[in-house]
Amino acid sequence: MFYKLIRPLLAVTITLSPPVSLAQQWTLRSSIEQAMSTSPELQISMAEIGARREDVDLSDLWPDPQIELRVDNELGQDDGSGGYDLMDIKVSQAIPLSRTKHQKSVAIANLKATEFSRQYQALLLQNKVSKVFHQLQLASAEYKLAEKRLEQADAHSKQSHKNSDGIIVRYLTPLETMRLDIIREEASQAASSAEGKYRETLNEFAKLLVIDADMSISVSELQPITEVPDIKQLLALQDEHVQIASQQQQLQAAKHEIDVARSTQTIDPTISLIRSQGNFPSGRADFYGVMLNVAIPIHDRKSKAESKASYRASEKNIELQQLRRDLRIDLERSFTHLNHVVEQAVEYEKKILLPAKKMLELTNKGFASGELKILSIVDADKTYFEARLHYLDLLYQAWNELADLQLYAGQLMTDNDSQEISLNQGDR
Repeated sequence: MFYKLIRPLLAVTITLSPPVSLAQQWTLRSSIEQAMSTSPELQISMAEIGARREDVDLSDLWPDPQIELRVDNELGQDDGSGGYDLMDIKVSQAIPLSRTKHQKSVAIANLKATEFSRQYQALLLQNKVSKVFHQLQLASAEYKLAEKRLEQADAHSKQSHKNSDGIIVRYLTPLETMRLDIIREEASQAASSAEGKYRETLNEFAKLLVIDADMSISVSELQPITEVPDIKQLLALQDEHVQIASQQQQLQAAKHEIDVARSTQTIDPTISLIRSQGNFPSGRADFYGVMLNVAIPIHDRKSKAESKASYRASEKNIELQQLRRDLRIDLERSFTHLNHVVEQAVEYEKKILLPAKKMLELTNKGFASGELKILSIVDADKTYFEARLHYLDLLYQAWNELADLQLYAGQLMTDNDSQEISLNQGDR
């Protein structure tokens, strides 16, 4: 098996049952883009990014200045003139020194973490849409197969078969007719069940993309995977995973919180300008002053706050290491399973499905000519259609595993700036 990176090729589409000539055709890429354009989760993430941007602007703002006014009748009582006077005016400004610089670093790191988190939400949405898309492909293929099986049962249910000269070559006994009627009814029930499953999946697909479920919809046919990406390139791509990047920014924010804790051991120093009035021998006069307010750190708040912030940073670092480990395990497990399912599908098609199809064709001819009994057609029919269903399920498992592989590698199909990893759908 060859391993390489290629761009996705999902443009070949066919109309699903029931056939509609003007059906809206959806590829996997267009489905993901449609879901992302209407996703409430991504809209919430954008609102969160906006809030984080405002936090950045607020983080380095100085506290607002304060003004204090004192009015009393002290001077009037002192000189006997009575009345109330504006005695004191004090304007104070807290000076945050280096605290705002560290606060801004925290806010910027949190903003970057939120932006990466939004990209991870897009990855999760891509994974969800991919799985529903492939589920719709599978449901459509099963529905078409059930209809084909019903058509086959209808053909077998005829009372007799004649050759080109009009001579009966296969006469159906009442027992054979009864047996074929049962087969036909089973095929009818299977077709009804497959249609119901297809309709349910179609509705789920339409709701996820926020489109009208009543409109004619078609998707690309479920095809086998022909190529798998290289594990080394997947692991290299995972190093830039947006979930890891988000966690790294959270760690940076936690480290900057340590600096904030160091710079906020006491309240900010405050400088005040004061204007007061007083009675002097020459009369009333104003006098001015400057006051500096500085807290005295009696308690060891700095070491406690710094230690608390350090524990938080250590926790974020451990979470980052755990995330790296889990993503690598998930990617390698998914890669192994994908290869296994792809190889199994190839072997199954070659050794079971194609021989079963050939056997059914030969059995149909032998039954129509009267050479074979009904049990032969029942066995051949069951063998082929069950083999076809299992083969479709293998294809579905492979595409589902690929969706998980893209999630664990951090590959976003709609991001043109990122390296794309996808698989080619070969024509079968």
